[in-house]
Amino acid sequence: MESFSKVGRGVFCGLFPLAFIMLLLFSCKTDPDSILGKNIHPETDLVSKYDTAFRIEAFSLSDDSLIIQNSSSVLLGTSFSPVFGSETYNLAVQILTLHVEGDNSYTYYSGTDLGIDSKVDSVVLNLPYSGKFPRHRRMDGRALRISLHEITEELIDGEGYDSAYCSNREPVYNPTPIGEILTVYPKPFDTVYDSASGIKQVADLRIHLDKGFGKRLLDYVVQMSDEEKADLGALRTYFKGLYIKAHPCQNESESIVFSVTNLFSSGADITVYFNGSENGETGTSYQKFVLGPLRYTHIKRDRSLSTDQYYRAQLIDGDTTAGEQRLYVEGSGGSRIRFRIPEFQSVVSGKVVINQAVIVLDEADAVNIPDIDAPAQLQCVRYVNRGTEYDIPDASNPGGKYDSKNGQYRINVTRYLQRLAYLTTRDTANREMFDMYLDIIPESDERYEKPTRAVFYGPGADKNGMRLEVIYTVVNDTVQN
Repeated sequence: MESFSKVGRGVFCGLFPLAFIMLLLFSCKTDPDSILGKNIHPETDLVSKYDTAFRIEAFSLSDDSLIIQNSSSVLLGTSFSPVFGSETYNLAVQILTLHVEGDNSYTYYSGTDLGIDSKVDSVVLNLPYSGKFPRHRRMDGRALRISLHEITEELIDGEGYDSAYCSNREPVYNPTPIGEILTVYPKPFDTVYDSASGIKQVADLRIHLDKGFGKRLLDYVVQMSDEEKADLGALRTYFKGLYIKAHPCQNESESIVFSVTNLFSSGADITVYFNGSENGETGTSYQKFVLGPLRYTHIKRDRSLSTDQYYRAQLIDGDTTAGEQRLYVEGSGGSRIRFRIPEFQSVVSGKVVINQAVIVLDEADAVNIPDIDAPAQLQCVRYVNRGTEYDIPDASNPGGKYDSKNGQYRINVTRYLQRLAYLTTRDTANREMFDMYLDIIPESDERYEKPTRAVFYGPGADKNGMRLEVIYTVVNDTVQN
């Protein structure tokens, strides 16, 4: 009997924790339809609502004053679209040099025979690829026509909003090209085997330049004092900068744009190979000239070539009413969407909690796959003036990821509208300062360094129009403190 009692107690001790856990689970089960705060307010005081019936004023406008000096990537090339017209992406960049002898840590110079009578064998511009647009292989080997020009203004390195250089700022340059107009055939899909690393890599684009230009660069080095030769930026005194200008293409099948990352350190340079003339030297030496660090992409657009009536009306004529039907976003200083919801505070009024609020944009031409990609993500900002924009309170969770299956973006504005609702109810004096237009732009580097673009249905379109979807809870505060 005693042994049975011990066994019974053991079983009971084993079952008791399990029974306790089951009791806890069942007693804590929450009604999925219950509303948070029910234990504080009566259920009738919390009313959940879903609404999309908000009037939206929206239109597209130019975004071509982006400050992009010294951005991580620069673009070079040309593209065309029946909707957006033509764009050329031109590169303005400094040229630097460094003459170091007997130091293997530098590869800017080889040989000690550089003199005023040195003869140039060849001049090669080297540009490593870091991105390509379009991304499909049809663009591999397309012809790109470029010309090189001498920049005649002093390029001044600035930082942040005080920069003088933006996407629509063309540098002052000599219109006479350096040498002939060049036709090159970029092949960013063409790989070669690197025996040193043991992997396949995309070969850099190498362009042969005018020998007379190479001779000019060598002569500048010869003229330099010893102090100047040891100064990386001394060449700016003699040659202020280089403008690599792309010539526009005529149709989508000729579009070709590529990017180069961080010119100063990634192998973008000009190498001048020459034969020495001093001490009877006959071997070939070389002098490298580095592109950077100051650089920016100048983007030139011809929107008059667009055949889209709504695009032309907004981006050329400034007709904001055309945004009712179609809206446009372009990366790299193209166009943005500006909108507001004028009656939001009259529809969502009183004491409310915004559970979720998203701006929905559906692509108007999602069936056709364009040569240039749609932005990977969109976000909302508050625009004040050039160089001054503010994140909205939802910046930490912007949403706006591209849903390629549905051709749709859902941009989060929950906390922004919660703030607007609060100011409407509690602080009406400051509401007008907060209730401003919001701008929709590509996220991060896509806005500056990638030629993305998309067309959307406007808020007045017959189907899938731009809309605000809101889930909110109205708090009828009948509980007295």
